[in-house]
Amino acid sequence: MESSPTWRMVVSPAKGVFHRSEEAADADVLGAGVTIGDVASLRDRIAVTAAHGGQVVEWLVEDGDPVAPGQPLLRLYPEVVPA
Repeated sequence: MESSPTWRMVVSPAKGVFHRSEEAADADVLGAGVTIGDVASLRDRIAVTAAHGGQVVEWLVEDGDPVAPGQPLLRLYPEVVPA
């Protein structure tokens, strides 16, 4: 069995309202470190980045949805890295 996962999750870093970035909203493939949006609370906005790149499989929240810390936001299929 392979040691790499079949998909990866991007999760919310904090409680607040999720706002999707325009760049990520229209993308089918995201690179590692790309900002997918931010979580806005009453005090601040925290950027949410994809730690791993890959193909966008499924958005699990919509723009403007309330989110909790650790809540999955986006599911990615990892990029294939040649051996």
